[in-house]
Amino acid sequence: MMTNPTSVAPHAASLPRAGRAVFAVALSLASALAGSEAAAADLTILVAPKDGPIATRPDEAGTVVVPRLFLAFERASEHLSTCQRCVVTIKVVGGAQTGRAEVGQWVFPETVAPGATLRVLGGYDAKLERRAPFSHPTVLVTSRPRSGTVLEFQGRRTAFAELYFSGFAIDVAPGNNYDAKTGALMKGGSPSWPLVAFGMMKVDRLTIADNIFVNAANAVGGPRITASADSEVVVRNNFFLNNVHAWQVTGLPRTPVLPRYVVQGNSFIRNFPYNPDPTTSNPGAIEIGGKDGVVRVELRGNLFAFNSGGAIFPQWDEKRGPQIEIADNLFFRNAGIFGAKDVGKGAVVGKFNGAAKHGVFTPDEVAEEFSWKSHGNVVADPGIDLGSAVREPAGADAQPGPDEDGEIEVVRSADIDNFATRYELSFDRLPFPKAAGTNKFGASPARVVTP
Repeated sequence: MMTNPTSVAPHAASLPRAGRAVFAVALSLASALAGSEAAAADLTILVAPKDGPIATRPDEAGTVVVPRLFLAFERASEHLSTCQRCVVTIKVVGGAQTGRAEVGQWVFPETVAPGATLRVLGGYDAKLERRAPFSHPTVLVTSRPRSGTVLEFQGRRTAFAELYFSGFAIDVAPGNNYDAKTGALMKGGSPSWPLVAFGMMKVDRLTIADNIFVNAANAVGGPRITASADSEVVVRNNFFLNNVHAWQVTGLPRTPVLPRYVVQGNSFIRNFPYNPDPTTSNPGAIEIGGKDGVVRVELRGNLFAFNSGGAIFPQWDEKRGPQIEIADNLFFRNAGIFGAKDVGKGAVVGKFNGAAKHGVFTPDEVAEEFSWKSHGNVVADPGIDLGSAVREPAGADAQPGPDEDGEIEVVRSADIDNFATRYELSFDRLPFPKAAGTNKFGASPARVVTP
């Protein structure tokens, strides 16, 4: 005899009053659990062109396909806003991505999802199976002229447990103004917006990895997140090439102060100070703010070469600045505008102990003069080839050789006539270190991580 499965559960009306109460509570809990599971469901959004092999793939449970990145941002925000501890992963095919209405700006809407994780991963092959962010990145095509930040996470209330941004190339040279005669960047006539902006989002872990940032006229960026007691920012395995005032390490001056900021395995190459003269403010390729914004800063395994205003610029000394550890980095020719002939000078630059002008220091001098931790650093020619990638005016010498006395001549790469001349980005000739023993420093395809 077959039993109707619906007859197994008693009808609520047939139960005693106490039983009906228990039944109602159980039904409510079951409904809440089902809703919670639905809200916590993970989602993968595949961004692929309409004529590619993924475009005709039907949506599956937990996976959707869209043709443009801005559509993926909208879909991700909607899902994150209803989930509690879900993971939303956006996978983007490498190659050119244009913004809505062909405007080179992408905005992730304000999204409050403090328990959720968002991963935005570019540089995939056509089948979205493998990533190669340095040979086949997702290129965010910028506007000419540019009228805003290229990639922005919007809103003052945006919150995630984790945000991971990786695999993109942003070259804003098309939106800059360059002097027709000398090729020098005309900073005043170029966009003042950064390349990336993360607003005041609250996040426990922010990772910016495996990206290429090129030709920024007024900074690539520098997130100022709303921190928790366990928050950290990790900037890892990126290229910063030919930018003015490239990257700022800072946080919001509020309690709790951001506990930890890690800058690891990046290549800072041929970046420029805010102005092309020794009296400039903001000279270094990477700038470190005060201790009211971040407690501890770690710089490990980076490559700093041909940054004419210096590599690391702490705005404050040990008393007013955060704890800083400078470990296992490579430095080479980073203080051209200060007339430095020692190729190790400019590892650290700044006005310390009441100085009226910027001092430039080698890694060994940093260890001797300051209480910051400085160890394992090397001064060596990494063997990078900028070659024809740098569009220099006639007679400019971006990589000078020794003079008659065997000393290194002053690097002219921040003279007013060739200030931040355009870097011609080519994924076939990114400046990876080629000299023996130097490939452990800076960005590398071998250090790409896909979470």
